Amino acid sequence: MSPGGRTSRPTSWQLVLDPAACDGHGICALLFAERIGLDEWGSAAVRGGPFSGRVMLRRARRAVAACPAAALRLAVVPSAAPARPTAGAAPAGAHEQPQ
Repeated sequence: MSPGGRTSRPTSWQLVLDPAACDGHGICALLFAERIGLDEWGSAAVRGGPFSGRVMLRRARRAVAACPAAALRLAVVPSAAPARPTAGAAPAGAHEQPQ
């Protein structure tokens, strides 16, 4: 949490498509061609993984809002948590030889 009790803004987002809801209007592909294409039937196909940046987020939000079938949504990609040792794993440095 940042000062003032606010949580920090996420740094990455992912487009999530509900293919069953997509009617193939293609508006999303026009608005966010960097990440959305159309398949051979004209339905949306999300390309690429998580993205960040104000411009990309703005384009993604426009595409989501413009979808007449509400087939797109934005999901926050959680930041990577520090690696935790697995059960039974030796503590760091346990295999080092004494000098």
